[in-house]
Amino acid sequence: MRRFSLTESTNPALRNADVFTSAAATETASIQGVVNKTAMLTVIAVIGGAIGVSIAPSLGQGALLGVVLLTALVTLGLYFAAIARPMASVVLAPIYAIIEGCFLGIFTSMIDRWLAANDWAVSGGVALQAFVITIAILASMLILYTTRILQPTRKFQAVVGTCMMGIVLVYLISLPLYLFGIQVPFISAFTTPTSGGGWLIGMGVNLFILIIASLMLIIDFGIIEQKVKTGAPKRMEWFCGFILLVSLAWIYIQCVELIARMAQRD
Repeated sequence: MRRFSLTESTNPALRNADVFTSAAATETASIQGVVNKTAMLTVIAVIGGAIGVSIAPSLGQGALLGVVLLTALVTLGLYFAAIARPMASVVLAPIYAIIEGCFLGIFTSMIDRWLAANDWAVSGGVALQAFVITIAILASMLILYTTRILQPTRKFQAVVGTCMMGIVLVYLISLPLYLFGIQVPFISAFTTPTSGGGWLIGMGVNLFILIIASLMLIIDFGIIEQKVKTGAPKRMEWFCGFILLVSLAWIYIQCVELIARMAQRD
């Protein structure tokens, strides 16, 4: 089966063919090194999440939304900075992780507050359930990849990449509309009917996005494996960990949305 070049990746953080070869290094990256860096960044993100959850109760609804938007914009800026300077990921990735974690913590708290205001209960809390589901998805995708059940073939990348770009486009359109009080239905638990056909459509949209986010991990695994085998610089382990954390954060957000929708139905 044909191996894919870095430029064929549908992950924007992996498209630049010079990312892994632009800097000389005496040591090369390893799969274990990537795993270690990803674990470290995940721990940092969890700490950031705990910080976000701890400060959320002191914020009003307006301030809560403002902080969510601010941290989202900062993480977006760090994302593009890491793409432009992948060797700087050794510094940028931990910063991204702590701020992304804070964003996720505050976002989850906002969902919790919204559910509580409507008397919708989630056993164990939204954060714990979403975290467990995210880890389960990561483990499942890793098993599917290592057993070669799923592989990032050209067609696989084209289909998943096209879906991902469509989802991103909808997000980019819906966010400014939301700020002006115009809600795009079904995209978020906030804008979906709580019963009937509308709820089912919202669940379908949520599950579709979650599946695409999960399949992005297969593409990430394949590209990272290839670049490790071709001798990527050791410091690129941080960049690899960074792109995996981006995918995991997206999965976590969709899990939070899914749990919120299920709570509405209950």
